[in-house]
Amino acid sequence: MAVIMVEGFDKYGPANSNSTSVTALMVGEWTTITAVNIAAPLSATGQAVTNGGAMTLTKTITAVGRIIGGVRFSSVLTQNIGVQFLDGASSQCGIQIAVTGIINLRNGFYTTGTILGSSASAISANTTHYLEWDITLGNSASYNVYLDGVSIISGTGDTTATANNTISGVSLQVAAGTNLATFDDFYLFDSTGSTNNAPLLTSPRIETTAPLSDSAVQFAIGASVLGGTVARTTTNFSTAANQFYVRPFTPSRACTINSISISVNATSATVNLRPVVYSDSSGVPGSLLSGGSTVTGITAATIATLPLTTPQSLTAGTQYWLGYMADIAVTNAFQAYDASAVGRTATSTFSSGAPGTAPSTTAGQTTVLLWGNVTLASAANFYEVSQSPPPAADTSYVADGTVSDEDLYNFANLSAVPASIYAVAVKAFCKRSDSGARTVSLRMKSSTTDGGGSSTGQTPATSYAWIGSNFETDPNGSIPWTGVNLNAATTGIKIDA
Repeated sequence: MAVIMVEGFDKYGPANSNSTSVTALMVGEWTTITAVNIAAPLSATGQAVTNGGAMTLTKTITAVGRIIGGVRFSSVLTQNIGVQFLDGASSQCGIQIAVTGIINLRNGFYTTGTILGSSASAISANTTHYLEWDITLGNSASYNVYLDGVSIISGTGDTTATANNTISGVSLQVAAGTNLATFDDFYLFDSTGSTNNAPLLTSPRIETTAPLSDSAVQFAIGASVLGGTVARTTTNFSTAANQFYVRPFTPSRACTINSISISVNATSATVNLRPVVYSDSSGVPGSLLSGGSTVTGITAATIATLPLTTPQSLTAGTQYWLGYMADIAVTNAFQAYDASAVGRTATSTFSSGAPGTAPSTTAGQTTVLLWGNVTLASAANFYEVSQSPPPAADTSYVADGTVSDEDLYNFANLSAVPASIYAVAVKAFCKRSDSGARTVSLRMKSSTTDGGGSSTGQTPATSYAWIGSNFETDPNGSIPWTGVNLNAATTGIKIDA
């Protein structure tokens, strides 16, 4: 297959500035992840990736002698950015977008190697462009670099800096700074196969869709959550003595909440916590619906789970307030979720228990990273696997261990019917939970044909990581994809062995 990788950076959730959480979410898809944040997209949908420092984002690939690919980019042009082609850890050649706006193809490292060719004109700062390349590796090999579908550098020269005429890695790089460059809509091809073996030259866009409903499922629900479980910021939140804290949640499905979990940032052996669930009263917390007994002590980097004494039924589409009460002050006790500041706080005596009616609260407080652990009123496997971004822990998942069992889901339609669909990639964030041999395949069912794409019999890691399979043609007849056929297809995962 010619497709090596497609990446729209959409599946890592909304924009954030938390490189640590993004790194955990990219494992398996990328090999080296340094100083990466998620940003608003450069194209019409999804997200993009930006630098949170000297950024390196590397994909290790099977060694090839010719590499084809492209990426959308924007730069403030105060630091060098570029695409580095690697032979192991060594630089073969690279494309530099210099601070002058000139684009160079260099032998060796992308900022210091010998220039093989340069663009005749410069790009402007903060403008979005699509960069593509078609580079053969060799001492006297052909190369082409394109900008927005037009050739800007071409010729023959030494595209290697090692003894090998291959590359085994591609890296997106930013020299330094923060939020100085953005990348989106990345693809990599080799030159094999009958499709996708040449630059696209169409400024392609990668759109990511998530499961919308169940089609045919056999996996069992492992756990379900209400709310996001991955931090979108590095901010922390301190408890205060007799603190009452809540933030709003609206379930998309009817469910029963059993406990509240909080992402902990600091350690305290003596702090006492109590979970609370309140109804909504005209946009503020109202009546107590459920509470729990005291949980003592928190440990940094460990999720604190506070069980409810009586699980509470929640209605889909109705707003509720979830939170906790704390008895003492703990500096930077909890991880913040994002910058929305939708939390509300009050002072309420811990020893008196959860008040039947919520006290008057102060708005605009940090949005603490907490969520509800729920049981759905009716099974819906798609709900657990459509979390965006996916949790890197066992908080929301489906599971199975029976060979040939398969889950298939319906997906949201593409935002627009494209003129051409070059490839479809199916990806899953999964892990192997047993110690035996276990392989899976990612499936695409079009009409009555159920295929596994470019990679079947994959062995998941024992911790969460991405796996994927590419479908360059519609499995129903091995014909070019159409928007209608793709929108009608179902996708999922199957236990192979």
